[in-house]
Amino acid sequence: MSDKPDDVICEGGVCRRLTPEEVAASKAAASADNGSAENLPAVFQHLGSALLGQDGKNVPVSSIIGPNKVIALYFSAHWCPPCRGFTPVLAETYRSFKAKHARAADWEVVFVSSDRDEASFKEYFGEMPWLALPFERRDAKAELSRLFKVRGIPTLVLLDAASGELITANGRDAVGDDPECENFPWKPRTFEQIMEGAMLVDPPSSEAGAPAPTPTPALDRLRGKYTLLYFSASWCPPCRRFTPMLVEALKALREGLAAGKLEGAAGAAGVEAVFVSGDRKEEDMCGYHSHMTWPALPFEDRKRAAELNMLFEVEGIPTLVVLDPDFKVTTMEGTGAVSTDPAGRRFPWRPQPLEQLTPSTASRINDGPLMLLLVGEELKEQAEAEAFAEATLKSVAVATKAAPGGDAWSFLWAQKKDDLALRVLMFAGMVEEPAEEEGEVKLPEGHLAVLLDVPGAQSTWDLGAKGVEISAAGLGAVVEDYKAGRLGPGRKLGGDDDDSDEE
Repeated sequence: MSDKPDDVICEGGVCRRLTPEEVAASKAAASADNGSAENLPAVFQHLGSALLGQDGKNVPVSSIIGPNKVIALYFSAHWCPPCRGFTPVLAETYRSFKAKHARAADWEVVFVSSDRDEASFKEYFGEMPWLALPFERRDAKAELSRLFKVRGIPTLVLLDAASGELITANGRDAVGDDPECENFPWKPRTFEQIMEGAMLVDPPSSEAGAPAPTPTPALDRLRGKYTLLYFSASWCPPCRRFTPMLVEALKALREGLAAGKLEGAAGAAGVEAVFVSGDRKEEDMCGYHSHMTWPALPFEDRKRAAELNMLFEVEGIPTLVVLDPDFKVTTMEGTGAVSTDPAGRRFPWRPQPLEQLTPSTASRINDGPLMLLLVGEELKEQAEAEAFAEATLKSVAVATKAAPGGDAWSFLWAQKKDDLALRVLMFAGMVEEPAEEEGEVKLPEGHLAVLLDVPGAQSTWDLGAKGVEISAAGLGAVVEDYKAGRLGPGRKLGGDDDDSDEE
């Protein structure tokens, strides 16, 4: 008799092939049980083989893994007031789900503690009805925070328990706004699904007595075009400063596309922006909208606006999200792109291996290792500085990102006198903020380079001070040395000396 294939299950007198989801879940569960990390998603590797139950006993990770299940990682701490406010809300929702929901066995929460000591962890965990990552596994906690780019608490990350893939990093809103769990498993709808049936309204006319603009179906207006979603509000000073820049940039994009000058957007039917307002009053929104040259979601469509904010994980405004004609994201950093490329030469601004330091790209310091090249004053013109940065660092960036683990790395450049670059240098401990009577910051001559790893080693390396040649060969060697643990200690963030331990 032949052996049964591995992807077939026999039960109740019937044999059938496993679904792809069941195969993935079976492999993950088997790996979690025997400790093997082979083909195991990173999140399951970090969770390990067992979690802590309420009775103090170990609970196998394999028991919460499976098709159609959801795992919520709850990053929280007893010392955090917003956490203590959200924990009872989450606990009530969790208990209700377990008691009443038809899929009660398909959701589990795992507490990932940021408490400062084990006693605080135990006290806080005692208030919770779910599982926890054991407190002593600080390395795993750090890796999970890094994997999901946790920048503040409380954070609730929702995961597919079969594949380990992210459902949403904004689980706090997804679950908090759905106490009856009617939307479980909280998988966000696509942009096209959200906008089905939506209407858009053009800016109000400045002419007295002019009729109100007639709303038009959103998808009819946007299909086949690049879409710029502009999350903004009249009460926000940075938004009011950015809006005129976007007006000019959109004009340049429309003209460039019509003239066939935007090679990166060739074939698109056009480009359109949509104002997604965060205003509190309709009259405020209308007054602000009158300064724009693109349509908006109507003020009363608040639920759809909130869902778009959640889909694109908008944390602050202004935010400009760029979608291609298939409604796929090309960049979440449209504000920085408009600021550095108002003519749209690089539109649709897809992420590049090497990019300029801007307020948007600067946030990548929190995501993983980042190398920043600061071009010296001898190259004063923007084009000259950019050409030097590309010749020096682009090949390093391309090679690093193509290698395993490369997605975690970022490579940025700036001119040395750039205000934001100076703030990064101060953060890295390479320069000190001058006293008022001292005037400008004193910088070393020539080009500079710094390596930062904030979420991992929590250290910085002044590469010039280490004798590194500011060239493609020199900076490429730094990356390889860092990855191999040969770079040596850096300056611990918050410290004074180069005394950090290598990761």
